[in-house]
Amino acid sequence: MRRRSTPTLTLSLAALVLATAASAVAAPGQIAVTPKSIVLKAPECAPLFKGAGGADASTSNLWESAKMPSLRAHCDLLQLGVRAFREGRFTDALAFAARADAEPKDQPGPWVIRGEAYARWGNAEEAVKAFDKAKAIHPRALDDAEALDDYGAVLVRLKRAEDARKTYRALLPRASGASGLCPFGGDCDAAALAYVTAGELAIETPASLEEAIAILREARAHGGASTDVRRTAVMALALALDRRGDADQARELVAKIFATEVPPEIKVRFIAPEEATAMRALALEANDPALALEQWKAYLAQGGDKRAWAAHAKGHVAKLEKAPKKAP
Repeated sequence: MRRRSTPTLTLSLAALVLATAASAVAAPGQIAVTPKSIVLKAPECAPLFKGAGGADASTSNLWESAKMPSLRAHCDLLQLGVRAFREGRFTDALAFAARADAEPKDQPGPWVIRGEAYARWGNAEEAVKAFDKAKAIHPRALDDAEALDDYGAVLVRLKRAEDARKTYRALLPRASGASGLCPFGGDCDAAALAYVTAGELAIETPASLEEAIAILREARAHGGASTDVRRTAVMALALALDRRGDADQARELVAKIFATEVPPEIKVRFIAPEEATAMRALALEANDPALALEQWKAYLAQGGDKRAWAAHAKGHVAKLEKAPKKAP
């Protein structure tokens, strides 16, 4: 009996290796769903990699997987859920999370998957509930950089500024590392966008202006050479420098970019969306002062007149109104 069962076991274990290798392949521009990444999203999956390099393993420990088939199935479903929400198949991601909940029960991983699916689907309230549930089950459930970024983004949408600041302070040290937001490590727009979001949270008050400038310098460094994210980072940094009184540095920065509007998918990351109007206003001053004046007035009308930087904006309005008009 034992001799006949060995080939079956060998075939089963081989299938596990193939399944793991297949699940780690990422689409272009995506972070691969690897053992390391799934353990960060679902700490309950860590025992599968015992003795195989832990979270750094490229495959699970075959013996541990064979001993815990229900856990292996649970973690495979979570990997499918990750792939689904990254591809925009949010209902599929939620379905995989629900199936993973069946056994073992009361684990954080399915709640992390739900949180990320809801966050990218635009349901901030359900996303926060799911993320908070995951944290309640396991204190390290949100160690994953991608999950932290999704969590922080929905906290911004819900205007929970202090919670969002704490989340991004936890995220930024790992945003661009080997387990960060970029498909191949290093730098990418996803990491730069996390820095922009954190910088916009810090720029809320004069007391944290220096922190905002430091963060936005990092955002500029991590973004692509000519992307909307990097352009936004440059405009945000210029505005922060101008508010500090470094007008010459600010002008030098914006002189090299085209002052387009901040795209909606980036603007939604701002705790104060009118900041995007102030950024553009400053960037327009050199080449189109009339439009810059309109933008400064729009910033004040959109709520900027009640914010900490109202006097700064009004100063620009006064200066532009006094400036001599160009001949037609």
